[in-house]
Amino acid sequence: MNNHIRTKNFFNMGTQRALYEREDGYISKEFYISEHIESLVKKYNLNRIIRLDLGQNNDGCDISVAEKFEEFIKTHKTREYMKNYPEFVCRDLRQKIAYLHGIDKDWILLSAGLDQLINLIGSAFLELNDKVLINTPSFFLFEDYSKRMGAIPVRLKLAEVNNFRWTDLTFNSYMDILKKLSPKLIWIANPNNPTGVSIPEKYIRPIIQEASNHYCFVVFDEAYGEYIDPFMGVNSTSKYLNEFSNLIVLRTFSKAYGLANLRVSYAMLNDSDIFEALKLHRPYYPISQFSFDFAALAMDNIGYLEKMRIDIAIRKKFFLDSIRQMKKIQYIDSETSIMMIRHLDYTSDMLIERLEQDGIITSKIPGNTKIENNYIRISLGTEEELTLLAYTLSLI
Repeated sequence: MNNHIRTKNFFNMGTQRALYEREDGYISKEFYISEHIESLVKKYNLNRIIRLDLGQNNDGCDISVAEKFEEFIKTHKTREYMKNYPEFVCRDLRQKIAYLHGIDKDWILLSAGLDQLINLIGSAFLELNDKVLINTPSFFLFEDYSKRMGAIPVRLKLAEVNNFRWTDLTFNSYMDILKKLSPKLIWIANPNNPTGVSIPEKYIRPIIQEASNHYCFVVFDEAYGEYIDPFMGVNSTSKYLNEFSNLIVLRTFSKAYGLANLRVSYAMLNDSDIFEALKLHRPYYPISQFSFDFAALAMDNIGYLEKMRIDIAIRKKFFLDSIRQMKKIQYIDSETSIMMIRHLDYTSDMLIERLEQDGIITSKIPGNTKIENNYIRISLGTEEELTLLAYTLSLI
């Protein structure tokens, strides 16, 4: 090939937009964490690294699932199992999800992580100059994947003075924007990421109803939904699927279930045309059979989620009690395993770097507004991890 040719000229417009619009999130595709950890260990002479950056369950999955995994390795004919393609539909897992949410199993689409589902939705719905409504701060991939399709984000800022919680003023502003600008798609994380705060129930149905009135689709990302679920049940927007066809609800096994490495997530929707459109953009075999099988096994042990919720509540109280008297530290109280904190004398970049000197890796919140430049996101890890984090913050 002629070395003087600009190879980017060969890319289609979608790829060129993605290259131009992309924004690093909690982790970048170009960021190699193992190399970063190695450099931190060497630079600061560390003997351990604590990762509080990914919002995952640092305790891991239910012990019974882990034991089944070890048994599986010992008892299965590995070569026979590995040579087969996975199921297309994974009937067992879909039936268990359907039973939990009280919906039809044919309304469930499985995928490899919520990032893939968000990408599928953007690819199926959005075109150049479509408007999408997003509250901020929120999950960076909503905007990232929308802009790749040429869509225009319309942002409603959540107020820091209200700890980024939804109020009547927030809701009224949201409804005004919806009526005036008629977006094609609304993205909502509930509970929100990175704040860890959920939307009051009284606002949810009216948002879906008003969106329906304006031919607008609503996506509720419930990646952290299990943290606000009741015992042995769900507190999910999926309960409105029998009433509204302009709704997609997303959930994952990567967070509370402690199965991030399996990459199993699912969308729930009741419109067959949209279901087929999403499948059209999805790979034929998005997830391994192993992932299907162990996600289904985890659903047989959802009592573990109650233990996880209790443990997180205890640890959060412990952590907040530890930092509450630190005059330079501010925090946004959370209902999940993630929360936002800031140091009054440090930018977010400075605080992240200072914590890394003690072997604590946290998350930069994507964006360049005052909020993103002030706050970082942390995961509420184990008590030992939070003890070290609180101690380090006390020294800064």
